[in-house]
Amino acid sequence: MTITDVSLVFGNLYVAVFIVGFIGAITPGPDILLILRNTISFGAKPAFIALGGIICGWLVYLGCVYFGFAHIMSTPIAQGLLSVFGALYLGYISYKILRAPAMSNSEFAQILGANTQAKPAGFFQALGVNLSNPKAILFFVVVVAPFAGSGFELGLFVLFCSLVCGFVGVILVGLYVRKWLNARVFLWIDRISAVLFIIFACALFYRGVDIFLQL
Repeated sequence: MTITDVSLVFGNLYVAVFIVGFIGAITPGPDILLILRNTISFGAKPAFIALGGIICGWLVYLGCVYFGFAHIMSTPIAQGLLSVFGALYLGYISYKILRAPAMSNSEFAQILGANTQAKPAGFFQALGVNLSNPKAILFFVVVVAPFAGSGFELGLFVLFCSLVCGFVGVILVGLYVRKWLNARVFLWIDRISAVLFIIFACALFYRGVDIFLQL
């Protein structure tokens, strides 16, 4: 279903962009998984710090679309390089997560205090994850395409707001459910997150290699 199809249902193109952007934001992927792990394991502050990095990544992509650089990012070579880089970066994050020691009950009670080696994803790590996703620029191009003639700036703004709302919503849900969790569940969250990152990394690496083989 395209943006135009959604707009026919809801009667307004901007409403359609907001809905598609919101759904795209909460769809499972490296960005949302990083935010969810930060929220559940470390709380609100680390989650919003990481969200700040992801938002900066969005601004880079929106800037590329606005200033017409999207076609460069969409070339096979650029897509292939970004895919391989993204795979390596996600693999590195998975390694760091798997190497972190499990929390003790006391560390859990202190919300992972200074004596634990486990660390939340920071601003620049979240920014790196976001910028290493080559499909993101294509998502922005497809969503704002209907505004190429008029209302382009407002369309970009609506899309940006929808993404922020989606991620903030995930953070709020994560904060609500974390009070029922314990140290063992947190350990499984880390392990599952690492495995999912590895899956994303393998998919990106395969995509990058496949692109280069077709050149």
